[in-house]
Amino acid sequence: MRALAATAALAAGDARGAAPVRVEFHFQPVPDAQIAIWLEDQAGRHLADVLVTQATGKLGIANRPGLWNFLSSWRASYGPRVSVLPVWAHRRGKTYPQIVFFDDPGDHDSLGWHENTSSPENYFCRPLEEWEQEMVAVDTKTCPSPKSFKTDKGTFSPAGATSVYPPRNDLLRVDELDSPDVFSFGTINDLDAVTAATPSGEGPEFVVAVLRPEVLAHGSLSAFLEISREHDENGHWDFDRETDHQVDPRLTRYGIEYLGQPSVVYRIDFDPLRRGFHGTTEYAGYGDWDGATGALHPPDATISAGDGSGADRLRVVTINGDTFRWGVFSYGDGSEPDPGDGWGHHCTQDVLPPVTGLAARSIAFDEVELGFTIPAQDDPTFELADVRVYQLTGDAPLTEDMLGSAQEIPVALDSLAPPGRRSAVTVRELWGDYTYQFGVVYTDHCAQRSALASLTVTTEPQKFRTLEGFCFLATAAYGAPWTAQVAALRAFRDAFLKGSATGVDLVRFYYAHSPPLAAAIAGEPVLRGLARAVLQPMADAVAVATWSKGQAGGAGR
Repeated sequence: MRALAATAALAAGDARGAAPVRVEFHFQPVPDAQIAIWLEDQAGRHLADVLVTQATGKLGIANRPGLWNFLSSWRASYGPRVSVLPVWAHRRGKTYPQIVFFDDPGDHDSLGWHENTSSPENYFCRPLEEWEQEMVAVDTKTCPSPKSFKTDKGTFSPAGATSVYPPRNDLLRVDELDSPDVFSFGTINDLDAVTAATPSGEGPEFVVAVLRPEVLAHGSLSAFLEISREHDENGHWDFDRETDHQVDPRLTRYGIEYLGQPSVVYRIDFDPLRRGFHGTTEYAGYGDWDGATGALHPPDATISAGDGSGADRLRVVTINGDTFRWGVFSYGDGSEPDPGDGWGHHCTQDVLPPVTGLAARSIAFDEVELGFTIPAQDDPTFELADVRVYQLTGDAPLTEDMLGSAQEIPVALDSLAPPGRRSAVTVRELWGDYTYQFGVVYTDHCAQRSALASLTVTTEPQKFRTLEGFCFLATAAYGAPWTAQVAALRAFRDAFLKGSATGVDLVRFYYAHSPPLAAAIAGEPVLRGLARAVLQPMADAVAVATWSKGQAGGAGR
């Protein structure tokens, strides 16, 4: 079991002098789920956010440029997933400026054609073709580095439209190509304190929260968990790629369908001042399939109940003799004795020292192993609840005030050595020849957190890679540097032209003169079509030539 977060839940209310109370929220989600946990009073008023997974709370997947029904794919960059956690989002009662594309309005319904306003990307990846989706599970190298994939970070809606979801909060640097509004994204995103890595789904999880008097003043509370998962279809919620999603007519092969069953919500009512555990195996309802409102629809037969789908996105678990999908344990106000049921732990107010000996070892161009030791503790009741590895791109050393912008890597506690012995965590899905900042923090079962330990790592270059950089004119003609035609031209450049003096001269001439031409045709559909008509035969020919050279080279090895 591991704790996803240790947070102090805050809310406005009539404080009555009660001491803070610790509460644990227990569940086991399926992999690749988005989750929100929050508290309401018995009148249905939102009191406090406890947790939201980082793709929604930090990376802005529900408030970003593009159409809501854009085809998705692994770590897709465009298309707001407004149906991800709609009950939580609407019940919070907060709105943010809606993020739209910064570039030419004529391309706002496209996955590509945004290069004129694209800047280096920290996290998201190019769209995938359908056949690539299967490969991604075993080959994360499909995600290109930010040296070859850049994104339009968006701008505030000129019409003043709003969203119930915050924009991304992981951008510490703003490029000259970005909208000035990008400077404000991190300021208006108010979920730093409650974001956490998406759980691995490999075992039970729990969240520790400290409820302040402002929350306790509201009396009995309702603890909610909302969970969603992309492409979770069944016979009642069956969607089609072509008719239910936006297929870019100019990039028809790219993007994966994502619609499926709506989010599912669990609820438990409890009195935080009374010691005890409350659990349920039944869900309370489900959200709108399109995220239009915060309505909670009552349970019905359209929602699946097994195989990790629908209501079974929270698995049934048994802990300390209690069987549940969603469980809440409160330590109470201390007036009741411990019944010895296995729930609850004794806590002190010790300050936890940081991990020691933090070091990094390169395993591959896209993998780094972090080694560290969690110090041995003097408290015999110490129990490790959570270890977080933070990851941020760039040269600036990682500090506490930057953690809100860093991605979090989930760590399975059963993979770590006991305190006092050295542990290792492998971080994957990195980019080759790129500088990262890593940090490690751990938390005990009492929600006490250690200081941050951090270091800088530059990954090794990827072997046999093609040289990066835009094929300017081809990119403008085909809409994005990751299309097959541009990739073929780039491969031809690297395999043939750069191997001779004449070819090098041609490359230099192209890079000197094609950017102005690219800029001239980028906003003109007719000119882009003419450029494609000229380039397509060349792209087809060089694809064959490059493939033939690769086959010949393979035969000679």
